[in-house]
Amino acid sequence: MARDNLELRLRRTGGLAGLPMVASIDTRELDAEEAGRISDALDQVDLLHLQDRPDAAPGAADTFNYELEVRGADSAQTVRFGERQMPAELALVVRALMQRAEIGR
Repeated sequence: MARDNLELRLRRTGGLAGLPMVASIDTRELDAEEAGRISDALDQVDLLHLQDRPDAAPGAADTFNYELEVRGADSAQTVRFGERQMPAELALVVRALMQRAEIGR
């Protein structure tokens, strides 16, 4: 997926309060350094197989679940994963989105 201009949407559910949070970023609206960090981090993550990573043990309470949509000029991908499936590179992207998050539905 070409990562030059990306639109990212994140929905986080679960956690202690159970409030869903939503956020979005268009990398064209970011400064070049932050857009580059996000693009580089996404280049290091295999989104296609992210869901194959081990998740929380059965019965684990209050964990977060994420739905991330990544749209480029010629492709789109949506992936769902739990917080324990998240590689460090993707955590950078999630943090950038969560800094802009609002309570959603």
